[in-house]
Amino acid sequence: MRPVLSLLALATGLMMIAPADASAQKKSRDKLTREEIMASAQKDQDLFQAIRRLKPHFLQGPRGSRSLGGGMQYPLVIYVNGVKADGEVLQSTRASDVEEVRYLDPTRSQNEYGISANGGALQIKLVNSSPLVSKDP
Repeated sequence: MRPVLSLLALATGLMMIAPADASAQKKSRDKLTREEIMASAQKDQDLFQAIRRLKPHFLQGPRGSRSLGGGMQYPLVIYVNGVKADGEVLQSTRASDVEEVRYLDPTRSQNEYGISANGGALQIKLVNSSPLVSKDP
């Protein structure tokens, strides 16, 4: 009986330690970090290729039907350092120049950017904070 109690005590101790380690290693589904990019084979590719390989759901359209808003679906909206950009910025930006990419689902992006963002949004933060694009939509 004594070995069973020792084993139980050891397992309990490990469970108390494990959550802190697990939370530190947990990756966010809606965030692509510089660390993830630099640890991948896509670090020398353009940002589009990196997203396509590491977080493909960022580029897929929303799933299911939406009844609000008349059913009109807008494309994914992209912001680089807070400035609206077109889709070409994904191919003209090196993945290694990116600090972080956040995906906002259609509901969150519409709440933040308005009805024209009901297709979702990507918020891209570059390593250097100067925007690469003009303010024209």
